[in-house]
Amino acid sequence: MIRVDQAMATTETRPARRAIPAWLLWGTAIGLVQIFAIATVQPLGVSTAYPQFVGFVVEKLVPGFGASQPYLQKIGTAIGWEVMLVMGIPIGALLSRLLAGRSNGNATACALPSFWSSSRSQAVAVFVGGFLIIFGARLANGCTSGHMLSGMAQLALSGFLFGAAAFTTGTLTALLLMKRSNRAQGGER
Repeated sequence: MIRVDQAMATTETRPARRAIPAWLLWGTAIGLVQIFAIATVQPLGVSTAYPQFVGFVVEKLVPGFGASQPYLQKIGTAIGWEVMLVMGIPIGALLSRLLAGRSNGNATACALPSFWSSSRSQAVAVFVGGFLIIFGARLANGCTSGHMLSGMAQLALSGFLFGAAAFTTGTLTALLLMKRSNRAQGGER
């Protein structure tokens, strides 16, 4: 019994071994993937995958459609690495959730404010928001991963400017929505 107590006392006095912070580990991983992508294919981006996939489906339904559309001629209508990357995003998220042991339907990373009274209105809002995001990404000729992650990896000034604008806008939007949520729930902040 004394030996066990002495062993426990010595292990408690040792400084705890520090793990690599998650932001450093995953930031490094994203950076390495980005370097690999730039060196082998092209900088990462996912918004082009959506029109490519739609073009692929429409081309199967209406042969020759892609050849008559200048935009689809430019980006192609084949299922390429970008479409596979987009398909891998939800698959990877699902695998991450299952491997972490969160297979029930109630796991969220953080508490989400509820602004809408029904799940139908939430679904409509999410769909409209997603549509606006992809429309804006195509209008801007790229998405956040293309402009910010890839742009910054290539040390493009536009990538840094977009990153600053995206984080500033995201922070202000989150603060506004949280303030609205707190008012709706009766709290003042």
